[in-house]
Amino acid sequence: MKKVGSLRTSALLVGALVLGSFSPVDALQAPPTDTVVHELASLVVTANRAPSLLESSTASVSVLRGAELERLSEAGGLASALHSVPGFAFLPFDGSGYDPKATVRGFYGGGEVEYVLVLLDGQPLNDLETGLIDWNRVPRENVESVEILRGGASSLYGDAALGGVINIITRTGDVAAPTDVTATLAASSYASFDGSLGVSGGVTGRPFTVATDVRTTGGFRRHAGRTLGGVSGSIGLVQTDSRVITVSTQHRWRSLDDPGPLAQDRIDFSRTQVSPFFLFDHLDERNHRLALNARIDVGRQALFSAALAGELRGVERVRTLPLTPDFADTKERQLDTRRLTASAQLTTSSLLGDRDRLVVGVDASVGSLDAQYFAFASGGADDYAAAVGRRGDLDAAGGGRRAAAAGFFQYEFLSTRRARLSVGGRADVILDAFEPRTPSQGGRTTTDHAAFSPKAGLNVTYTESDRHTGHWYVNVARSFKAPTLDQLYDQRSTPVPFPPFSITTANDGLDPQTGTSFETGIYHRVTPSRSDLSGELSLSVYDMDMKDEIDFDLQTFRFVNITESRHRGVEAGLKFHKGARASAYLNYTLQDVTSRVGDFEGKQLKAVPKHHWTGGLSGGLIGGLEGAAFFTSTRTMYLNDANSERIPDYTTVDVRLSHQVAGGTLSFEVANVFDEEYQATGFPDPAGSDVRFFYPAAGRTSRLVFTTTLRGGSK
Repeated sequence: MKKVGSLRTSALLVGALVLGSFSPVDALQAPPTDTVVHELASLVVTANRAPSLLESSTASVSVLRGAELERLSEAGGLASALHSVPGFAFLPFDGSGYDPKATVRGFYGGGEVEYVLVLLDGQPLNDLETGLIDWNRVPRENVESVEILRGGASSLYGDAALGGVINIITRTGDVAAPTDVTATLAASSYASFDGSLGVSGGVTGRPFTVATDVRTTGGFRRHAGRTLGGVSGSIGLVQTDSRVITVSTQHRWRSLDDPGPLAQDRIDFSRTQVSPFFLFDHLDERNHRLALNARIDVGRQALFSAALAGELRGVERVRTLPLTPDFADTKERQLDTRRLTASAQLTTSSLLGDRDRLVVGVDASVGSLDAQYFAFASGGADDYAAAVGRRGDLDAAGGGRRAAAAGFFQYEFLSTRRARLSVGGRADVILDAFEPRTPSQGGRTTTDHAAFSPKAGLNVTYTESDRHTGHWYVNVARSFKAPTLDQLYDQRSTPVPFPPFSITTANDGLDPQTGTSFETGIYHRVTPSRSDLSGELSLSVYDMDMKDEIDFDLQTFRFVNITESRHRGVEAGLKFHKGARASAYLNYTLQDVTSRVGDFEGKQLKAVPKHHWTGGLSGGLIGGLEGAAFFTSTRTMYLNDANSERIPDYTTVDVRLSHQVAGGTLSFEVANVFDEEYQATGFPDPAGSDVRFFYPAAGRTSRLVFTTTLRGGSK
């Protein structure tokens, strides 16, 4: 308790110090007039569900545009780009970056659930049954910007926005500009190849975009190959000064082998091998999405916006659960999901002239799934060696449904020229149902959850001059996360304690996880008047108490509400720009998340990195050569709840050299330059032995990339 009080006191002191820096000179000086585009001066929509300056937000927000999005072309897709903002740590399960798992503000789903809501133009992309996200789903050529809101955001976005919200904003064509065509070809280690093509412009007076990509890799380990790709596009149906209506579509597919974890003794022998238990693990997925977005001016200082999106998804997955070091169970799941989401909101600034703004809106969604489980393999190493490698009898079947509706509001009031007050809230209702089908037994089951999530915040401009712009913010919010459909109803049976007995891990009696958070921070921008050097600082300190957290109980071998935890942390980011020629960034993330109940009270939650550093430097070298270097460092991550074992710390460094050549840009990239051998994450034996399982990461890899852009038919 004393430590929490100290953290909150320190946070309030930050606010007191910045408020104490007011001066009459600052108040009289004009705002900056420089023409350099700064992140903190960017307009964002995710923080308030309406356009606003990032630095005037009452929450922790970042935005990625332009050069920072170049890292989207790497294997990790969106996850690679998020290395340049504080708050996120990604653990590469597959070892190569194609399958990263996120930790943010101490929340980590371990590949079973996700605590980050990912939006595409404001509509959710997370899987219906688990909330998981494919971080490679949106190709770089189709992305205009990425907005990142950290911390509980249920007051605006409802369920699943417990750790944060990521909004991917897609490109729109420009009928007044020449048609742009961008193509990329790349080859890299482990027989990896990828290519992409993006086209944007205007046709018959309507803006359009088209993007396609394909990637294939043999993988860092045995049985780790994958192929993925897709096509997406958009066209403006209506494009006037007062109304914009756009239709977009996306079709994605991926096929991959999953090598799974390795016991430590196997890693010591060879990091690239695969356990015989995981030789059958595989995923095939198809996803089809169609969306309609509209924005209409309905009067002076009033804007109406609406969106409608439909999605069809098909999955075939063979997955192994290691129950002991010498016994595993593998099943194949066939899953089909359908989902329709809709939203509508009105934004008006006419209540008190230019001093306030009100956002009111509704969200609704309905989704359904059909699932079947088939026996595949089970037993020891000899049983798997004799397995035929194809599915067996139907083990379970059923259908589920989730319907959700919510209403929200956000009111902002500019009490003075320097102070902005924000209050809001959201009421959510979620209705779930599941019905088993032959050969499964049992009747229809229903659950319902309701939550109200309020939030209040304040943003104060503590300095504003030609050289400095500084804002301090503070907010208090309540957030929640409902159990996923799989946590409630998943029919997968597990042979526990031993065959022929079996149990399911799902629990239809789960309650939502809830938390109340306190956060404060600053945004500060420095722009020297006689120099093209500029800098930006973002800093946030937070404290969140969670109740009814869902965890997997090894004693009952099912999901239960057993955990209470305290999430405290710091997110700090520094950015420097030397005009358009050079830039640098440095981020530090502290995730101090501890259990509040049971034998492990006060212990750090397992598999969450406590200290995480990222940084980068880029700029011109000699002879037109440009260079960039990036590093990632993860420190203090525990393997078990008792904190008696740690996953070894690791640091990796990546470099990139690029040069303009005839027709385009040629780049050479090296990841993990110093060939660091490390484990991304791991877990102890579920049966309680001293065997430990880990996910080994790749060593040094290289990549050669050629990119060309044609505009209006000419280079």
